[in-house]
Amino acid sequence: MGAVTETSAARRSFWRAPNYAAWFTADTASAAGGSLRALAVSLAGYAVSGSTAAAGWLGTAALIAQQAASVFGGTFVDRHERRTLIVVNAAVGVCAWGSVAALLAARMLTYPLLLVIATLGSAVSGFLGSATDAMLRSIIGVRDYPKALSLNRGRDATINIAGNPVGGFLYGVAPWLPFLVTACLYALSGAAARRIRAPRKAHAPTARPSFFGDFVSGWSWSLHKPLLVTVIIAAAVLNYGINGVEYAIQLHLMQLDTSATLIGAIGSGIAATMLVGAFAAARLSDRVPVGGCICVSFVFLCVCVAPMLLAYGPGASRGASYALVFVANSVMGLPFPIIDALLLGFVYAKAPTSMQGRIAVSLTVPVQALSAFSSASAGALLPVLGFRGTIAVFLATLALSTVMVLCSARIRRIPRADGWDTAEL
Repeated sequence: MGAVTETSAARRSFWRAPNYAAWFTADTASAAGGSLRALAVSLAGYAVSGSTAAAGWLGTAALIAQQAASVFGGTFVDRHERRTLIVVNAAVGVCAWGSVAALLAARMLTYPLLLVIATLGSAVSGFLGSATDAMLRSIIGVRDYPKALSLNRGRDATINIAGNPVGGFLYGVAPWLPFLVTACLYALSGAAARRIRAPRKAHAPTARPSFFGDFVSGWSWSLHKPLLVTVIIAAAVLNYGINGVEYAIQLHLMQLDTSATLIGAIGSGIAATMLVGAFAAARLSDRVPVGGCICVSFVFLCVCVAPMLLAYGPGASRGASYALVFVANSVMGLPFPIIDALLLGFVYAKAPTSMQGRIAVSLTVPVQALSAFSSASAGALLPVLGFRGTIAVFLATLALSTVMVLCSARIRRIPRADGWDTAEL
């Protein structure tokens, strides 16, 4: 009984630790800022350009910059004090989105200016953004990691439930308002990060190899794991499809002159089900086989998107079509926290603590490489294929990723959390 009590206390300790509280506050404020500005950036881009293609390329350019910078950012994060990097990232967020607010208030914002600011801000976020996640593994234990990821997913879902409609509402009040609030949230993130008192340089050896040596070791570790390579490819195709569906819905509703509040409600719906999924993930994270649960989740996503093929057809009312898309898109959020908690929890638990930044980048960059073009693809496909044709293209990519997962014996055999010690990537 003593061992059980000790383990239970250890499970509760990361909630009570001052370092975790400060880390959680910094990460939450940053996530809230990102959620609040996400819809506002698209609305501002469409307003100053008048084009779905231009608005789509705005998101694509920002994501390409973010991913390109993050290729080297993970190595940089592993070689420097992560708390300082979180503060710097927050400061850049304050400057970037505060300047957008000022330009909008002065009626001086143009599409090129918004493109440059969004691209530069995203590049810095990509270079330094992995510092927050990399620090988490040095604050909590391996066995708590899946639950911590579930908690983060639930937190993100809660933020997005309010973030999308609030961002749309604030934009309706004044286009500069959501960007000003975003800048304030980044300021809070930086202030909270300064309170983190993690052990100094606990992740870095005294005699470090060169930057290039660290860079190569991180990518080499990931690319020499057959299971991880399969996961990366399948997840990259899945992300492209999921993000394509989201951008197609958003840009199509903009074309129909739908109110910003209703557009924001689409994001709130999926965030609400993600919150439900996060609670489920917290309960399932150490009870179910990872492989089987991942396979079911991928199939479930395809089933959710399929009904959208019936929306906005000839003779269909806009109200009924919106309701169908809202429900189908919302239900799609259920498995995301489960996929994160189980699959990413398994990968990060098997990765060395000193390499968390590099491993995170070697995962996220390839996984998000295709999705960087989702926005531009949706913006280009909508005028040619219409809403239903565009959804069909992205549904085909989801089906492809599902086939990859179902055909991988390595993925199907991933055990539940108590078997991770003996499992191999």
